[in-house]
Amino acid sequence: MESVTDFVHRVGGVPGNNARVRVWFADLDKQPAEMAQLSRLSTSEHVKAVRLKMPQDRRRYLASCVVTRQVLSNETGILPENLQILTNKCGKPRLSPLAVVGRPPSKSLLRFNVSHSENFLCIATALGSDVGVDIEVVNPSLDVLAISRACFDQENYEQVRCSSQKERVLVFYRLWTRREAFAKMLGHGVSSQHLHRTPAPPWSRRTLEFTLEEKQIVGSLAIGTPTGLFDTA
Repeated sequence: MESVTDFVHRVGGVPGNNARVRVWFADLDKQPAEMAQLSRLSTSEHVKAVRLKMPQDRRRYLASCVVTRQVLSNETGILPENLQILTNKCGKPRLSPLAVVGRPPSKSLLRFNVSHSENFLCIATALGSDVGVDIEVVNPSLDVLAISRACFDQENYEQVRCSSQKERVLVFYRLWTRREAFAKMLGHGVSSQHLHRTPAPPWSRRTLEFTLEEKQIVGSLAIGTPTGLFDTA
């Protein structure tokens, strides 16, 4: 696997205001866990994998780490094993500027965010802008009214409740992934009081909806930029 296009699919880009955003998808069940690739992972990544009890969860987690490092390597020019991936207290990942020897910290340092649902992984990368992404495999049998009543504010709950039976599940997933992506862009959990007390910064959003292997996927991409200009790559 020498190039990103060997194992992930780039679906779009966002130019403008020094922000270059790309979104990548991969099927984790189709990524071979080769020893050479696993050796590129950090000690903490291997430790987390060992703690996962289910073999399938362990394989998918290791595959997600390998794919993420390869994508970031292709975007930055840094070898996968030399990338230093840090996380804040809420788990938002970021690249350490110290990963590039001799290069001072820069506002244009690549930002990224990841999300996975079942066997699908989504990676969003951005230059000059914070980014958050969330995807979900649609479960048509989910009781979206009950979940909306428990988790959404009144306005969003009413949006779900007033939707037609045919559209209700999709409306729920759009709202759910939008708030998740926004929280991840800011680096806070959706239940964080700081998130709800802080005025929202300028941001734009793109809805991601498609079908992969007969599974319907809904997602949202949140970008910390005042523009909302998108094109399709």
